[in-house]
Amino acid sequence: MTDEQVVEVRRLIDGLRWDRRRHPYRGRREYAARAGEVAAEIEGLIGRGQAAQAVPLARRAVERITSALMYLDDSPGIVGDQMRELMFLYARACTAAPPDAVRLAAWLVKMQLDGPGWPEIRLAEFKNALGERGLAELARLVEERRATDDPGSWAVTWGVKDLREQLAAVSGDVDAHVAVLAEDLRGTYRYTEIVKVLRAAGRDDEAERWAREGLAQDGAGHQADVLRDRLVGLLLDGGRGDEAVALRRAALEHRTLHRDYAALRKTAEQADQWPQVRDWALDVIRDRARADHRYTAELLSTLISENLLDEAWRLAVAHPKELHESQWFALIELWEVGHPAEVIVPYQGLIERRLETVGDKYRYNKAVKSMVRLREAYRRSGNGAGFSGYLAGLRDRHKRKTSFIAKLDKAGLRP
Repeated sequence: MTDEQVVEVRRLIDGLRWDRRRHPYRGRREYAARAGEVAAEIEGLIGRGQAAQAVPLARRAVERITSALMYLDDSPGIVGDQMRELMFLYARACTAAPPDAVRLAAWLVKMQLDGPGWPEIRLAEFKNALGERGLAELARLVEERRATDDPGSWAVTWGVKDLREQLAAVSGDVDAHVAVLAEDLRGTYRYTEIVKVLRAAGRDDEAERWAREGLAQDGAGHQADVLRDRLVGLLLDGGRGDEAVALRRAALEHRTLHRDYAALRKTAEQADQWPQVRDWALDVIRDRARADHRYTAELLSTLISENLLDEAWRLAVAHPKELHESQWFALIELWEVGHPAEVIVPYQGLIERRLETVGDKYRYNKAVKSMVRLREAYRRSGNGAGFSGYLAGLRDRHKRKTSFIAKLDKAGLRP
């Protein structure tokens, strides 16, 4: 790479400075594009075997963007994506042309513990560049900060903890990795991480023990679902389909959501047990909906998934206010094929509901689309004149909504 080319890349990188007095929203797309140009140049250097020249340039670019993001609003994440790419390229360049390992370790620790919370440090990407010497130095610095920093500080509660876990992960010592993860078991996701580590090491018995312990601590919520999925997969892989199905059955009885039903079905199918389980599962969710109408929507989703449309339609008509709008439309789309006249009144109710929805700037467009489908339902039921009368009344009731009337005219929905 010629001196002129180096100067040009440095010029591009200098363009990544951001004046703190500048408006935080203006120019961020252009800034992201400039960061993309820098990334392309650095990737080109690495590809041409000039990683040694790419190392300081990539690092400088990361530092520029790190500073800029303190004053630039990156709600869309486009600048952050470019910084992540530059960090990856920096790791690649360091791997191909390793800098001083001790200094690299110090920089990574400084960015993690003294920075604003970004960039994300992924030690696995720097493992080869750090080598044993660099990893040892990084571990020393982390333990030093752990001992001297305020225990309640962000650097210790998150930064040090994260680096210790990553160090354990790249060490390849499974027991050490599990031990670090187990220091904080306040969230079910921590158990999930331990299970992942143990399964990857082929230690399924221990993985199962940790999974069951985590679910015993907290069996509800999204993270518990993830852990339960891990345990079910472990049981199925071990040829223990009965236990996997029993786990899903217990979850359905406890919470009785459609997603629990769907998970049970998938697991029972994998274990070749669904025909024996299906009727029981349907009755569980039916009984819960009868006892508590808040579960009507869960039952409806289940009935639709099982193609029990007659029962689903009766349920919807009996409990119209218990259903989400999206469920109504999904059911109507299926039901109107053979029963166009029966969907007319529900369509009308949904259209009125959409027109009165406050805060949805697309409500008029959605209402017009529903009107088109309603017109087709009237036509297929042999009552085209009925739609004309309904349309005239609708336009009169909402005549003050001039934007809506204009959209009706544009769609050809005139009296």
